[in-house]
Amino acid sequence: MRWEHLVPLDFKKAVEETGLCIVPTGSLERHGEHLPFGCDMIIAHTVACKAAEIEPAVVFPPYFLMQVHEAACFTGTVNFPQSFAIEALGFLLKSIAANGFKKILIVNGHGGNNHMLDYFAMSRLDEPTDYILYYIGIHGKLTEEEKKIISDLLDTELNSHAGELETSLFMACCPGKVRLEYVPQQAVLPQNRFQHLKDEGIKNALWWYADYPENIAGNPKFASEEKGKVILDIYSRSLARAIKRVKEDDVAPCLQAEFLERVKNKGK
Repeated sequence: MRWEHLVPLDFKKAVEETGLCIVPTGSLERHGEHLPFGCDMIIAHTVACKAAEIEPAVVFPPYFLMQVHEAACFTGTVNFPQSFAIEALGFLLKSIAANGFKKILIVNGHGGNNHMLDYFAMSRLDEPTDYILYYIGIHGKLTEEEKKIISDLLDTELNSHAGELETSLFMACCPGKVRLEYVPQQAVLPQNRFQHLKDEGIKNALWWYADYPENIAGNPKFASEEKGKVILDIYSRSLARAIKRVKEDDVAPCLQAEFLERVKNKGK
């Protein structure tokens, strides 16, 4: 059920019956020359909507006010200051909860958001909330059989940003929008410009740019809509299993209440 498609009475019924809102997060950033800037949020929203058809939940419109500092140098990227991104997401979730949802599941489609979500989730422990936050990637937790199906389906081994897998998946989510004529003819491999630091366990914010200065990794030349449909179906079913688990979970709400009570009484 898509939030923006519901009328008030149906919305109220959906809140009562599911108790769960899914927030698909992505980004606006470069994905090579062949994929649209909104690739991540479109994929996240599509997978979430299909999963919610299997395991009912309300899906919020795609949300991109996140972080994409690692791609801020590219045309088409829309990045936000850290403090604003954290605050805006917090206000959004409070507003969703104010509409009656006791559980919120963020389904993330942009790898760079993982760092922000880890910090954001921990920071929620500093203040009482009347909702429980969960977050997961668009693929959920794949079974070994599902992983093998996808692995056997693909022609390339390096499948990262804007590569064969992501390009195929986007083709299934948004047919006709990929510009295959702009796909590089050779695989884009890591440049390893930080290998001397990695060898010593040293980290730096430019780790991704050091390997992939054009924000593409792999070989999207082998992508196809047919492959994407298989992947989309697997991701949707996997995410549906996660949605079911979140809806059934009664441990996190109890632990959150216990934790916040101890915070309130600390030092007393």
